Amino acid sequence: MAQKKYRVFQKKVIFSKGPIRLVDCKVRTPQGKVLSRQILEHPGCVVVIPRMNAGKYVLVKQYRFPLEKHLWEFPAGGKEPGETFPHAAKRELMEEIGMKPGKLQKILAFYPTPGVSGEKMHVFLATELCPAIAEKDEDEDFEVKEFSLADIGRMIQSGEICDGKTLIGFFYLKNLKNQ
Repeated sequence: MAQKKYRVFQKKVIFSKGPIRLVDCKVRTPQGKVLSRQILEHPGCVVVIPRMNAGKYVLVKQYRFPLEKHLWEFPAGGKEPGETFPHAAKRELMEEIGMKPGKLQKILAFYPTPGVSGEKMHVFLATELCPAIAEKDEDEDFEVKEFSLADIGRMIQSGEICDGKTLIGFFYLKNLKNQ
């Protein structure tokens, strides 16, 4: 059976700064009803799971302004205009932990908040890491530390890790380990 389509027939940019745009959309439902929806347009970002040779994983602790607190997370960041997602993953890794991957493998992609945004997060596993530094963004002030998968699991259980992209990365790794 063919799925009936929703159709966006009007878009108005309400706010735009950097890579993010807040857009008011007029949508016609398959039944003909007109709805107004506000969405965040975002070019997408990368999440990098850095695995050290000793089998530990690198997390960064950084201040998250919307939450007004620090969070432990896998390194992540936006894609620059004209940049590929693998290149963005390598750049973010150098900026955030001072390492570059010998191997970089895309493992999955997901939409973290599909109710309000079309942002897609592309998750990469980085291995064979070696030192390489790139200039940090002005708001990047990280604590960088290595953790075992068990440590990360305990931090999730205690609520110390509550970031969605890190939770998804952890459960992906845990699933691989259990196969």
